[in-house]
Amino acid sequence: MESGMKHIVIAGGYGHVGQKIARRLAHTGAVRVTIAGRDADKAQRAASRLGVGWARLDVTAPEARPDPLAAADIVICCLDTPTDALARATLARGAAYVDITATDAVIRRIEALDGLAREHGTLAVLSVGLAPGLTNLLARQAVEAISQADAVRIGILLGLGDAHGPAALDWSLRSFASVDPGDISPMRFQPGGRPLPTVPFDFSDQHTLMRRGYRAVETRLALGSPLVTPWTLGLLSRLSRNAGVRRALVRLLGLLRIGDDRAALLVEASGQIGEGPARCSIALDGRREADITAMMAAEVALRLDTAGAQGVRHIDELWRLGEFEEALSAEGIALHTELASTGSKD
Repeated sequence: MESGMKHIVIAGGYGHVGQKIARRLAHTGAVRVTIAGRDADKAQRAASRLGVGWARLDVTAPEARPDPLAAADIVICCLDTPTDALARATLARGAAYVDITATDAVIRRIEALDGLAREHGTLAVLSVGLAPGLTNLLARQAVEAISQADAVRIGILLGLGDAHGPAALDWSLRSFASVDPGDISPMRFQPGGRPLPTVPFDFSDQHTLMRRGYRAVETRLALGSPLVTPWTLGLLSRLSRNAGVRRALVRLLGLLRIGDDRAALLVEASGQIGEGPARCSIALDGRREADITAMMAAEVALRLDTAGAQGVRHIDELWRLGEFEEALSAEGIALHTELASTGSKD
């Protein structure tokens, strides 16, 4: 590789999504990739399969020697970090930082580093992936389509036939534990499609959008499987409250495929156009959530030089949905937009 290539370090790079990001970036031939994590053996084995570099990295003490960040131009984080140490060390070196976390507490810690990033003339990009990420971009486009948006509802459909990493499954089940039967309501993820039961879910997009001035925003989750009904969602919620049962469910769901690998989004903004009530709905339909998240992370990393910004920003503050449409189309991802008066039927 050419010595002038940018060097990208992927923290958590031997994990489910991290390896997909590394593979995509390596295949471009435009950057140098290193996967890093606490387990040196796992990093080395994954790096050997992918044909990239590897390094040991403890995200709670990222400056330990040897320093894997010393020559990094960009760090992509695929972990829910317990502190801001990795982001802080990256930005203090003047390197760029990209994080795919969906946990708002993690995002808040990194948002607080905005001054540090500006001081060192660099950029951190948050809300990168399917949700958050594409949900943020769809929300921006839907809100801008109407003159005054009073509420935004975000729906996320994840197929249980898809492969999900154990950390993602555990995080999801923990979130399900707080769901009550009365929280369940239907959403239609494609025009003419059957309504699917959804539950409120603590993805970060709703919180970050409201912190930046959006009015009421709600994010809801549906699971794509013929076995999922309002009753089974209630059962899953009850089971997830027991730590031992939750661990067993993580193992079971990691082995079984009880649905397809569909990943879909629906964002609805309701408000007004002129004097009349209106609603803009944007649906996105694709496959394999982890692949979509990896694609978005790779696209963002490769676009950082064109962002023209410094500080800590969310993806929808830097780009519009249309700037990713070519990449989405190449992945077979379809978009459908409907703008109508509130009283119109789907």
